[in-house]
Amino acid sequence: MTAWRTAAGLLLVLGAAAGTVTDRLPERSATHAGGYRLLSGDFHVHGFPGDGGLPPWSMRDEARRAGLDLFANTNHNQPVTGLFAQWVGGWSEGPLVIAGEEVTSAEYHLIAVGIHSRVSSDQPAARAIEAIHAQGGVAIAAHPVKSFHGWTDEAIAMLDGAEVAHPLIERGEPQRQELMAFYERGRRLNPHLAAIGSSDVHTTPTMGECRTLLFAGELSAGSVLDAIRKGRTVAMDRQGRLYGPPELVRLAAPQRPVARTDPHPAYRRLSSGTALLGGLGVLLFGRRRTAG
Repeated sequence: MTAWRTAAGLLLVLGAAAGTVTDRLPERSATHAGGYRLLSGDFHVHGFPGDGGLPPWSMRDEARRAGLDLFANTNHNQPVTGLFAQWVGGWSEGPLVIAGEEVTSAEYHLIAVGIHSRVSSDQPAARAIEAIHAQGGVAIAAHPVKSFHGWTDEAIAMLDGAEVAHPLIERGEPQRQELMAFYERGRRLNPHLAAIGSSDVHTTPTMGECRTLLFAGELSAGSVLDAIRKGRTVAMDRQGRLYGPPELVRLAAPQRPVARTDPHPAYRRLSSGTALLGGLGVLLFGRRRTAG
């Protein structure tokens, strides 16, 4: 049993060491277009503790691998995790973290970015948007497909942005057309409505799969929120298709970012598997027999 314990411990150490050696997080250089800094962001990310799988420090690493400059932590109906992630993000250099919440109602889902207290979902969408704006945040319609019936013209006209690039579109052209139709309806009611791309990631390593390209003055929460309010955004889906005002799409297209940088995925998977086997072995063989 001692030999098995030793072997399991070695596997755990080797797996962790291999992952540490091969996991080199890429640095992202600043990109500019149209007189602005062009930022890459994901405004719909779920984290732990809550309804996501990754804690704040791991989410920042994933954001780097995805080539993101920033992301918003938006757990369902609570901003506590987002506020914690934003606080942790201030400890070191890395992607900007902005606190948020996914206001989740049976009639609508609404992303609140840049808030500091919970926004109740037990109210019409227009009133929830008012509550977000009262906190200085921006309101983004989350995956607004036809099954959500709470989007009145009043509410849509008050929105700052709408998700037009979302993993839902991978299910088929009808879903893509529904998101496009909502965005076009929104632009008629509010010409400054921002095109938003989001991953809606919970547990899978797909942060930045769909993303938002922002024409911002600088990498700061204030500048990011201002870019959304003024509609200076382009959404990008998993296929690299761009959505938004034609003039901004033309500016963003030459600077289209690589979706993900992960130079050693095989090693990372091998190291994770080795460490997992070692950890299970330690748990299985780590109990010492006691005399009866």
